[in-house]
Amino acid sequence: MSNPFLSIEDQPGKMIVNVKNEWIFDNVLALEHATASVLPQEGQEVTFQCAGLEEIDIAGAWVLYDRTEQLSELGIKSDLQGFKEAHFKFLQNIIDAAAIREFEESEEGPEKSTLKRQVMENVGQVASTRVEDLGEIVRSIVNGLHRPSLIIVGETLKQVYYTGVQAIPVVMIITFLIGIVLAYQASGQLQQFGASVFVVDLVSISITREMGVLLAAVMVAGRSGSAFAAALGVMKLNEEVDAMRVLGLNPNQMLIIPRVFGLVIALPILTIFADIAGIAGGGLIAVGSMGIGSMQFIERVAFSTDLADFYVGLAKAPFFALLIAAVSTLRGMQVTSSAEELGSKTTTAVVQSIFLIIVADAFFTMLFTRMGI
Repeated sequence: MSNPFLSIEDQPGKMIVNVKNEWIFDNVLALEHATASVLPQEGQEVTFQCAGLEEIDIAGAWVLYDRTEQLSELGIKSDLQGFKEAHFKFLQNIIDAAAIREFEESEEGPEKSTLKRQVMENVGQVASTRVEDLGEIVRSIVNGLHRPSLIIVGETLKQVYYTGVQAIPVVMIITFLIGIVLAYQASGQLQQFGASVFVVDLVSISITREMGVLLAAVMVAGRSGSAFAAALGVMKLNEEVDAMRVLGLNPNQMLIIPRVFGLVIALPILTIFADIAGIAGGGLIAVGSMGIGSMQFIERVAFSTDLADFYVGLAKAPFFALLIAAVSTLRGMQVTSSAEELGSKTTTAVVQSIFLIIVADAFFTMLFTRMGI
């Protein structure tokens, strides 16, 4: 039997298939039809040999290799003989690629599949946990708001004092120093252009819009957030929360809501003090080292910074406070077994709070910029 692309010679126990003419992409359908006609009898082995093969490309090599694989699945041995080096390179590429794929599927494939499945399961589990955490936070706040009592008011005021009033000194010191740093760094660059006076603009705008509220929130997350998580975690370990439930008290109402409300009230107040301290730090450098008069500094602050800048920073404070309080109280209430877990949850509360603050700040910055505020 013969056709334009191959001819077949039957021998005892062996079938010789002579490959010829052009085995290229344009002839793929005809090549597949031709190789399908290679039907050895039982017990015969098949040898594909070069006999007038003019040209072969990757498509033709694949058709030939695919037929050898089909014969192998039928239990028929086959081999390739007599191909020129220029022709055989295409066949070798196909064989190597198939061998690699087979190895990956047989050896590494299951592991990779298992790894992918584990990654997807972990991602799904983390996402599910975050959704559950959000639901638990919302549920705690809603439960706490149900039938509020005067005890909440007193506890909220106490939290405002602990998280707000007592934090004023450290927040003001930090923002005062940051104001000094900003003024120093800006002056070194702006003096090169004879624009030293614009240091006032840079310090006042950056402090009121971004740095004041951000630094205050980060300090509160490290100071009050860790305190919330640790206090509630210790109460869980000492079974005080369970005792409150036995007495008919709602732990969400007694422990979580006052902390959330207290921080939401305290952080905007801290932001105002942070803005004042930060601008004062910048003013110290501007007046003391740059030759800018005190009245000139005050006038420049009033000229460059309007109420919109102040309100932009102040508007972020309640949202940052809500994130800090919600995450910290949630992690504290999740402590169940040991002091080691208490430390882990407290660390997690601080890290997640700071991370969420920065993400929220970036979101608000883009939002206000698009709104032209």
